[in-house]
Amino acid sequence: MTDDVDDADDADMTDGADGADGVADGASGALGDGPAPKGLSLRGLRVVYRAAGGASVTAVDGVDLDVARGRTVALLGASGCGKSSLLRAVAGLEDLAGGTIAWDGRDVVRVPVHKRGFGLMFQDGQLFPFRDVAGNVGYGLTGMPRSERRARVEEMLELVGLPGYGPREVTSLSGGQAQRVALARSLAPGPRLLLLDEPLSALDRALREQLVVDLREILARQGTTALYVTHDHGEARAVADLVGVMEAGRLLRLDAPEALWADPGSETVARFLGLPTASRRDR
Repeated sequence: MTDDVDDADDADMTDGADGADGVADGASGALGDGPAPKGLSLRGLRVVYRAAGGASVTAVDGVDLDVARGRTVALLGASGCGKSSLLRAVAGLEDLAGGTIAWDGRDVVRVPVHKRGFGLMFQDGQLFPFRDVAGNVGYGLTGMPRSERRARVEEMLELVGLPGYGPREVTSLSGGQAQRVALARSLAPGPRLLLLDEPLSALDRALREQLVVDLREILARQGTTALYVTHDHGEARAVADLVGVMEAGRLLRLDAPEALWADPGSETVARFLGLPTASRRDR
């Protein structure tokens, strides 16, 4: 089966740089009285779910977080700590119980998902099996002339190390190749923020270790701002400029990887990172 990128549907998954104007026009004014921070800014973010029986479960509890333009922040934490709920809230896929989400100082909470200019990448890639590789990568390139769309797809495939893969069926790809295609698709529209939820967790360790190095280089080369959720310590250290640790919906610590591992700041964070704690040393 072939599916040329020129035939990509006009329905879009994410808006890229072009969608940024829609956010600025439709959002409220800059937050606060000082200079607006450049990039993503979360203040007091809360996400609450309704559990069985009507009880409320707080998944994200008053998180403040900044992700500067061109930087990558990784959020670490055990399953259920709230890191994926936070990511989905930033994307607009979860309702907020409180707090603000801003880009360059402008509130985007009421901006629709497809108008935020944010890209998404999940652990299973979620490629379309009825489209070839080029059709997947070019899916979000709506409103672009055919020649430009084709050139952009080729550029993205070259970027992720898959030149010439456009005509291939996605069902013929290995797990690592499929994730590279998913990354190319996420980057193709030029998102101002890329949200990655455990993007390498379905791969074996050897492949993850190789792809995380490539991913870091690709994000740096594109100047992409990224929020990266993972449970893997090594992955977070390799890909991110800053690493945060979450527990029970709260952001406990955020620092450069070297500084975080040198000084976790609390026994809770130290235990999660597998570092010696005072209680362990006293034994």
